[in-house]
Amino acid sequence: MWGLVATLLIYIFCRKTARVPVWGKLPVLLSASALLIGGLLLLRVSYEDYNASAHWITWALGPATLAFAWPLSQNLGVLKRNKRAVFGGLLFSCVCTVALTYVLGRCFHAQEPVIFSMLPKSVTTPAAVEISKELGGIPELTACLVCLTGLLGGLTAHSIFKFLHIHSHAAIGISIGATSHVLGTSKCAEKHRDKQTVLSTLALIIMALLTALISPHIVALLKALLD
Repeated sequence: MWGLVATLLIYIFCRKTARVPVWGKLPVLLSASALLIGGLLLLRVSYEDYNASAHWITWALGPATLAFAWPLSQNLGVLKRNKRAVFGGLLFSCVCTVALTYVLGRCFHAQEPVIFSMLPKSVTTPAAVEISKELGGIPELTACLVCLTGLLGGLTAHSIFKFLHIHSHAAIGISIGATSHVLGTSKCAEKHRDKQTVLSTLALIIMALLTALISPHIVALLKALLD
């Protein structure tokens, strides 16, 4: 249990110090991960030993996935009013993300387990790990890539939209949810953009469902074309 306790304590510490200058500029997930990894390296603790004592965090991903049903059920009205933009945009995003990732992976001669690990990188972690397992990827690598994708989106998305003069809350929320999942959505919440937060939450849920349903078929089609 020491791994679970250490992880929670580091996370709480980073949350409490989030207002400290410079340090507070870093997303909590990034600062907490850096401290945890640094501590494990300093103490020469292997990932296997850490994971054995912190496996409850991984177990919690299952209930966390089911919990997404709550915001979806509470915002069906918003979903219905924006159904064309939501479903059309997310379907296009899902197909492009999976197809481009697979094709680029093949172009750079990446091994198939690595490619399969990258495919669900724009999906929130609980769903991405399960999709990766089904495709034959490496769940631990998928989790890392999901975090990196979310951090990059959370840090840069609003600046990119501002530079491109895109001000539609619907467009911003759907785009962030489709590509940066929970971490991007939390950034919308921090900025008190309520409509963006709601649509981003809906987008990340639907994106996870679409990726789980579509990605095996896209992979099979691309393998048939490229092999």
